[in-house]
Amino acid sequence: MKNFWEFLMLTIVMISKVEYLWLGAESILTKILQRPIDDPIFRDLANSTTILIEELIKFNIPASNNVKDLRTNSISLSNIISSSSDPTNLSPSLYLKSLGEKAYDVGSQIESIYISGSLTIDELFNELQDIRQNLSRLSKEYPLSTQKNAQHYDMINHILNLITRSSKDPLLTQKDAHYFYSRLDQILNLITRFHDKFVHIEKEIQDIQKLYRGYNNFQGFSNIINYINENESIYKQMFDTKIVKEKLDFERRQMDQLTAIDHEIIRVKESLNLYKNDLVDFIERIIYLNNRKIITHEDDQMLNQVINRVNNAKGTWKEMDDSKNNRMFRIEN
Repeated sequence: MKNFWEFLMLTIVMISKVEYLWLGAESILTKILQRPIDDPIFRDLANSTTILIEELIKFNIPASNNVKDLRTNSISLSNIISSSSDPTNLSPSLYLKSLGEKAYDVGSQIESIYISGSLTIDELFNELQDIRQNLSRLSKEYPLSTQKNAQHYDMINHILNLITRSSKDPLLTQKDAHYFYSRLDQILNLITRFHDKFVHIEKEIQDIQKLYRGYNNFQGFSNIINYINENESIYKQMFDTKIVKEKLDFERRQMDQLTAIDHEIIRVKESLNLYKNDLVDFIERIIYLNNRKIITHEDDQMLNQVINRVNNAKGTWKEMDDSKNNRMFRIEN
């Protein structure tokens, strides 16, 4: 009876070891013989970039013949108030000067967006071209052409090309995956910097809108209008009230225009943020695709199409950068 139990225990141990070894071998074989996949990462990159470019080429804040001088208008109103009011009450005058300076800063930031956008799209074009050129190189190379000097993982990759598939489309090597990782990371940094400019402009516009409306018991522009109306008899003696009214109306119109600009800034900012998220996903995916991702003609074709779109967008933004008529703010020193 004792021998039986010893034999049974030995059998169980042997079966466990065999099962363990089989599972280990199966895991290794699964990794080695894992069939190549046509992951659409480069087509996804092309689609995401196309969506972003379509949003960017819509960005054009229409020009106005008068919206270049909001600061000058505010300073003019400030001088009118200070020259005809109690010299001890400088609050309205200082408020208008502050409003004008903030408007100038916002205008400068908005104007610079066209320059930044032109440079960003140009760099994006270059990065995508590099990616496509390297994909084209891979698709032209015969799978076994680099076998002699390849690393061990490349040897396995080339053998699997023959064993597991009949397609002659090459696989993404580890070296290629790291290269594309670097290119995608560079694009992410590029888009992040551009996105941050829109975030900054949005904050600047919202700050000036708070100042204009008044908040936390601070005076707003409506207080300036009330102040002028209450002292209208004094201003009539020194200024043409029609001119004063025109300056007040101008101020209101331009602040309303800033609200429209803010909506446009937010729209593009959100598009850039979505593209950033997509890039993060591509960067995470690319490393796990080495020795698995098949490079196809469709990858190359779709990247070529989006590169042409980016190239056209380069021209559009360059025209906006060069044309003063397309700038909402034309700042004069």
